[in-house]
Amino acid sequence: MTTKTDTKTASVPPIHTLQDVFDALKNNKTLSAIRRRDLCSADRRVAFLLGDDPDHIVLNVPVIAIKLAAINPAAAGLTNKRFITIKSDFMAAVRASGLSPIPRVAKTPLSTGWKKLMTKLSGRRAHLGLSRFARYGSAKGLEPEQIDDAALADFINAVRQRTLHRKPNALHRSIALIWNEAVRHSRLELQQVKVPSFRRPPKRIDWGLLPLRFRKDVDAFLGWCAGVDPFATDARSRTLAPQTVKLRRAQILAAATALSESGVNPKTIRSLRDLVSPENMKRILRRRNEMVDGRENIFNHDLARTLVEIARRWVKVRPVALDKLKQLASRVPTPVSGLTSKNKTTLRQFDDPANFRRLFGFSSRLWAEVRRDTRPSLRTLVKAQAALGIGILCYMPMRPQNLSALKFDEHIFLHEGRGAISSLELPADEVKNRIPLAFDIPPRLAKMLIEYRNRLAPKVIGRRPDRLFVKADGTAKNQWAVAWLVRTYLRKRAGLQLSPHQFRHSIAKFLLDAEPGNFETVRQLLGHASQQTTVAAYAGISSRRAARHHQRLVEEALAEQTPKRGR
Repeated sequence: MTTKTDTKTASVPPIHTLQDVFDALKNNKTLSAIRRRDLCSADRRVAFLLGDDPDHIVLNVPVIAIKLAAINPAAAGLTNKRFITIKSDFMAAVRASGLSPIPRVAKTPLSTGWKKLMTKLSGRRAHLGLSRFARYGSAKGLEPEQIDDAALADFINAVRQRTLHRKPNALHRSIALIWNEAVRHSRLELQQVKVPSFRRPPKRIDWGLLPLRFRKDVDAFLGWCAGVDPFATDARSRTLAPQTVKLRRAQILAAATALSESGVNPKTIRSLRDLVSPENMKRILRRRNEMVDGRENIFNHDLARTLVEIARRWVKVRPVALDKLKQLASRVPTPVSGLTSKNKTTLRQFDDPANFRRLFGFSSRLWAEVRRDTRPSLRTLVKAQAALGIGILCYMPMRPQNLSALKFDEHIFLHEGRGAISSLELPADEVKNRIPLAFDIPPRLAKMLIEYRNRLAPKVIGRRPDRLFVKADGTAKNQWAVAWLVRTYLRKRAGLQLSPHQFRHSIAKFLLDAEPGNFETVRQLLGHASQQTTVAAYAGISSRRAARHHQRLVEEALAEQTPKRGR
């Protein structure tokens, strides 16, 4: 007789692991020996990628999909194609094991309605984008006329539960967009679906919600910072760089957002004076401090200093009020000098010498692929720019804004003669701290730049480019596009997490690894105004080298004092 408790226990589905999948495959006689070997290998390889033993990993496809999506194939020593093959074989292994009901929809023939729709859609984008959805609808008995928001939501849920798709949200949005295009062009009685948006809500208040008077005051202040009128009575003696002006605007907007979130009506913020009153500044700093749980934060620290500067130089408050504001700013936790935890994490990947070798050889590898392309296209141009950008940063670690603005015959001077030296020069007025920089371009990199300017780029854009980073129409790419290009190629093709600015930190690490304490060489290469700046940023790196040297001395001393054993 089955008790009530036994019934409940029996209704709970058993928990399987990847080891159970492996055991089930070993006993599956319907598979050929080679296919069984490949599926077992995929099961073991997924367990290895997830970093645990197969018998400790629960067979939960959605959870495994999320974990695999966070793995960089290049960092794991896999090509993207090989990574996709492993995931495909793993899902085939799960189906063959019979432990999880995962139907194979890819081979489902299209129904009559879906065939008719796909025939009317001539575009390659529509065929590729709707192929999976069409086979799912055919398997479920859903014709195109029955597709609505609920049907699309069910499909995306099936993708999450039964596949290892990396970005279900992106797939949802892509199919919705393509479907609505098909509805408009197919001339069939189909209904449109809602296009989802997965953007995070904005962190800062909408600029248009603030009073016009406040916005005009901010524009006037930023114009004063940028030195729009150098002959004005109260003009700044030293104008701020464009990036710093942009930062000032972001800081002001962050302050207005914090003030609004503290309970102040945005309509009452009529000028910068309202931001720097002692009571409102206290509200701003308190709210910003709550957002980081009272921890040290560079942005909050700089924001407090900026508000004091606005009060002193723009609003020109009285000395008594200014002292109160300075006292409030002094209570903001001061960040410890040195690299942030994010930058330290980035540098740790170069504790492995293989990653350094991969970084410095990556541009040559990319350029070899560029040269093999006999019919250069926009994709070839982009790959060439990634190779050149990474190659330049490896030997000439400049700031991202200078990298994106490089021009031939103005910054880059190329010479093709035997033994000739090509150079890269940045004038003082284009560098953040007004210190000019000059570099000799390595011969290999100079040849790449000459080939790019004279042969490759003209075939794509129709003329010799005057800038290094250009679009297909010859116009300049902005700083963020260049930074994205460098980051993306390094992440996807080399398995390295590195931004253009973090090249500066990695080169400093390389130099200090070779010569501990040689901050002067680092200072000159990075273009710091004083050695104090260099020491403050990279003292942590140098201390590790000193500790390593100490360990080596201790080991040598112990080796000398240990008596040698006889024969």
